[in-house]
Amino acid sequence: MNPLSFVASPITDITTAITYPFKMVFVVGMCAFINYITSPGVWWVQWVAFGMGIGLIAVWFRAAKTLIATIGITAIGYFIYRWWKNRNGPDAGKRALAEVKPFANRPVA
Repeated sequence: MNPLSFVASPITDITTAITYPFKMVFVVGMCAFINYITSPGVWWVQWVAFGMGIGLIAVWFRAAKTLIATIGITAIGYFIYRWWKNRNGPDAGKRALAEVKPFANRPVA
C-alpha cells in the first residue's frame, strides 16, 4: 500500500469521474452485443446499465466532494491572505521579506 495515497486520491477521483462514463459505454455496449447474440428475447443488459449508472452517480458524487473541498480550502486561504494583507498594510509581503536576515558570508568547506 502506498503511504502517500491520500495525496493522489483527489487526482484519482477526478480522473475516474472523467474516464468512468467511457468505460461504462464500452461495458454496456459489449454486454448489449452479447445479449443480442445469445438471447435476443430477454434483455438482461438493462440491469448492467442500471448498475453501472449507480456506479457513475457514486463516482460523480465523490468527484464533487473533492471539488467542493478544494474550492473551500482555496477560499479560506484567500480570505486569510486578504485579512493578513489588510491588517499589516499593502506592502506587508515586502516588509516580511526585508526582515529576513541572510546567513553570514562564510567559506564553504
